[in-house]
Amino acid sequence: MTPKRRLALEVGATYACAWLVGIAYGFSMRWTPQWNSGAAWERSLLRWFHQQQLPPWLDWLVLQVPLTGTNLTILPAMIGIGWWLWKRKHQGTLAVQLLVVAIGSLSLNPTMKYLLDRDRPDLFPRRGMYNWASYPSGHLILTTSLYFTIALLLHRERGWRWPFAAAALVFFANAYSRLYLAVHWPTDLIGGMLIGLVWLGGTWFAFSRYGYASCASGTVDGGTLASASAR
Repeated sequence: MTPKRRLALEVGATYACAWLVGIAYGFSMRWTPQWNSGAAWERSLLRWFHQQQLPPWLDWLVLQVPLTGTNLTILPAMIGIGWWLWKRKHQGTLAVQLLVVAIGSLSLNPTMKYLLDRDRPDLFPRRGMYNWASYPSGHLILTTSLYFTIALLLHRERGWRWPFAAAALVFFANAYSRLYLAVHWPTDLIGGMLIGLVWLGGTWFAFSRYGYASCASGTVDGGTLASASAR
């Protein structure tokens, strides 16, 4: 089997696993009577967040945070970065990896929202960016998978560790904003994080293995060479 074919199969299998994890977790909660109204602990947590009055400037900042976790802004950015990596840096594998992770995080979300159709919280007026059903949180899928993929790539390519802190900051800021703005139940965030972790881990393994196999076979670009050298 060629490295490219193995990569496609492994990414496809990872996508299926991430989807099944999200569906399984969602259906395990859907069978409870608190599915649409939220469990007692979820309602209590949302009330606590609502009681935390932020200064106007910080409230405005929290309203902007979701822009860092949506493919409405991130996918165009990844397309631009991917083009730059491919054409200018000759690192096509890195470009493809970023685009696959970004597009996968976007496409994993809609079918689960449609099938599970969870109502959004109604305890307080919802604010900011939200659409359609509540489960799962697309922001948590993306910030878990894409930002930590970028952190891992920068650590591998440059040896930097600070991107992990930056990725964690974006992750927690998005999780906080989704609860503070009253647009998600906490279990929506847990589901999104689980889906994102499976997508992150599987794609990282698949692309790392592809880099090693491509180097061994002599079909290598800058990105796969760095991947193989780091192993």
